[in-house]
Amino acid sequence: MYRGVITPSVTLFKDDGSVDLERNRWFQDFLIEHGVDGLFILGTTGEFMHMNLREREHFAQATVEHVAGRLPVIVGAGSTSTAETIRLSRHAQGIGADAVAIITPYFWALSEREVVGHLSAVAIAIDIPLFVYNYPAYSGHNISDETLAALIREHPNIIGVIDAIDSLEHLRRRVHTVKSISPDFRVLAGSDPHLLTILQIGGDGTVPATSNFAPDRHTAVFRAYTQGEYARAIDLLPDLFACTNVYRVQGSFHSVTKEAMTMVGVCQANAPRPPALPLTAEARARLRETLTRADLLPSAEG
Repeated sequence: MYRGVITPSVTLFKDDGSVDLERNRWFQDFLIEHGVDGLFILGTTGEFMHMNLREREHFAQATVEHVAGRLPVIVGAGSTSTAETIRLSRHAQGIGADAVAIITPYFWALSEREVVGHLSAVAIAIDIPLFVYNYPAYSGHNISDETLAALIREHPNIIGVIDAIDSLEHLRRRVHTVKSISPDFRVLAGSDPHLLTILQIGGDGTVPATSNFAPDRHTAVFRAYTQGEYARAIDLLPDLFACTNVYRVQGSFHSVTKEAMTMVGVCQANAPRPPALPLTAEARARLRETLTRADLLPSAEG
């Protein structure tokens, strides 16, 4: 479990801004049919920060019930409040989620001691596996190897880290540190292009937002690698890398991801929730060009 391509799935909304459970269920089936190895719901790509607690709990329950054990479901349960994080984590455990992912509290600049206290409190409050969601660009705190190692030794249910840091050296050190303590500890890279790299250095996979609209490109690389077809895995990388050029398009990346899903025909993804906005006409044109160059859309000549 928790190895390969774990899609940080978007949350699909209706025109009036409410959660579209029917369309989300269809999309979850789509991802499963295209071979992803797990779902990470209510993460950054899933716009958890724009949803209230009841919506998050309702969506988590609907997802776990619909997926019904077909693959692991990791529920994002992070919050700026330790009490809210514990509430969301206990709810996830109660509905049968496989694991939770906890981002370090954002906005407030916490000390290392406070971050450890927050994560420890959540780990103690639940029995299911917990992933530390390390996203310093948004949380303002980069969990050190030493801190993570201490948490692993203290709390057996902290079983993995999602590292949204685009640094090979960071990932190399992370894998070396945690695997020396617990060989089964999962290290997932949050940066889409690092799938083959993280596997080669002993990590376990990626959590790529672009797998929302191009899952086959990610799963093909992973399957080739795990089947020992290393040359094929390398040959497939340019197609995977081409997907990630969408991050150069101006706009919040969940807005870009949703627009890409609509353009390539995965499904009508609708707009993100405010304060995020739909892409401008200029950004939409740039995205269309990027997807065309990635061979995800037919060219004008075609």
